[in-house]
Amino acid sequence: MASEGKVPVIDLSSWWTGDAEAKKKVADQLRWAAANIGFLIVTGHNVPQQVIDEAWKVSREFFDLPEADKMEVPMTSEYPYGYIGFGDEKLQKGLDKDSGDERKESIKANSYGQTPDLKESLQVCVGPAENPSPEMKKPIWHSKPADLKEKWIAYYRQMETLAAELLKVMALALNLDENWFADKIDHHLSVLRALNYPHVDEAPKPGQMRAGAHTDYGSLTILLADNAPGGLELYLEGAWHPVRAPANSYIVNLGDLMQRWTNDTWRSTLHRVVPPPPDVSGSTRRQSMAFFHNINPDATVSCIPGCATEERPAKYEPVKAGEWLMSKFYSTVGAGEKK
Repeated sequence: MASEGKVPVIDLSSWWTGDAEAKKKVADQLRWAAANIGFLIVTGHNVPQQVIDEAWKVSREFFDLPEADKMEVPMTSEYPYGYIGFGDEKLQKGLDKDSGDERKESIKANSYGQTPDLKESLQVCVGPAENPSPEMKKPIWHSKPADLKEKWIAYYRQMETLAAELLKVMALALNLDENWFADKIDHHLSVLRALNYPHVDEAPKPGQMRAGAHTDYGSLTILLADNAPGGLELYLEGAWHPVRAPANSYIVNLGDLMQRWTNDTWRSTLHRVVPPPPDVSGSTRRQSMAFFHNINPDATVSCIPGCATEERPAKYEPVKAGEWLMSKFYSTVGAGEKK
């Protein structure tokens, strides 16, 4: 298990062989990363490079469109996806919800989400090809670029497959049958999100981030990002640490729901995207694509078997996944106030 800074790199190549011993080794590596870091980097993920490249390219083309075209499908209180304009989101505000964690409290006490994030984003929930949730909003697609829908759906399906496979690894890491999560994700509400962090000439305000300190809300996140100046950092042991992913890899992190589900056995780690250093020359534009895996909205999240003992009883009351996730999401964008 190599390391890229604090984050372990796990090669999934042997997992796909189906060999029981190979699967166990991968699960053991993931168990350590989930319990100690909350982040991991995966290689050998089997996502076709052409699908990646085409989704990345069309996303960049979208962000290069005039503002009026991007606002064709805005996020609203009725449609919690679509386009969020530059500076319209404050991810750090989400720490106000359900955060008794000392790490979160220390961040909240310092410039508590007062400055907007230096980014814009586009998101869509496609859902599974079969058995979609009755709670899922029908996707609304921008008309430009013309091939956005096609390229994004192709990429979404690859992320859907990879997420389901990672959950099999997680099940084995939790000493469960590898298909334990299967009936909890068959009508998932996972979201694909592209983010653009434009080059900005003026210095950011004190404490202002490209993406403020936050944790993700769902089961897991699969992130594709470039290594432009001003990148991802995670918060461990009272300090921020940069995350640099090697070529042809994905950064994976656990969300709050998974930490809750495992009774804090595994961790959802604070992270942020920082502005580029002031002495960097040339363009500092950054792009990323994040797949936020969300389980079935009607699934009840209660302590996973084996994650509670007499010495460590279950900490959390059962919750419905969909209601809990959306309440946390809206706290970051104020979409409930939009018309």
